[in-house]
Amino acid sequence: MRKLLWPVLLLVCCLLAPLPAPGAPTPQEVVSRVQAQYDQAGGFKARFRQESRLQAATQGEKAEGLLYFQKPCRMRWQYENPPEQKKEIVADGREVWIFIPQDAVVMVYPINKVLRSDLVMRFFSGMGELSRDFQISWNRPPEAGADYVVDLFPRQAQPELKRLTLTINPRTYLVEKLEFANALGEETRFAFSQVQLNIRLEPGFFTFTPPPGVQVVRENQG
Repeated sequence: MRKLLWPVLLLVCCLLAPLPAPGAPTPQEVVSRVQAQYDQAGGFKARFRQESRLQAATQGEKAEGLLYFQKPCRMRWQYENPPEQKKEIVADGREVWIFIPQDAVVMVYPINKVLRSDLVMRFFSGMGELSRDFQISWNRPPEAGADYVVDLFPRQAQPELKRLTLTINPRTYLVEKLEFANALGEETRFAFSQVQLNIRLEPGFFTFTPPPGVQVVRENQG
């Protein structure tokens, strides 16, 4: 989890794209409503499917599990499948613990370091203003009854992010899919389902206690 279109191409795409239907929201308005939805909820639970691969690869790594999130910056990712690659990622607001049971090791990072690079966590945390940090445009023109698909390109080039694409339910303004690519050509896709908003969990749910015999590898604040 730690890990620009050319101006002419972007201009051509915009010029050739059909105009949205009258009354349709702008992509900036859609993204603002999405961010407000998660900000107001405060916490949520969802199932997720994740796929990561190199751009040139025909197959990638797949995983799925449960995600719990609660502001500010508390999360718990429980990777359930494939069974041989189970892991758990827990953030308590100060540190992020990444537990890999098959290796009997847990890696600990200061949360400020993770927030600089982890796009999923930053997005759901409501950290920063998306309209300020990104150029926002339609991936495809909105159509009646279809999901909104929005592209976000960083206003300032950064190696960990080349493009972020959101697929959004037009009725609920919840993110159903999230996809991003970095400068190395690595692509990661998340699909979310069974989303439950406004959940309340005890703070202890977002703490991690290493099992006996597990090695703790801690990265110092830097």
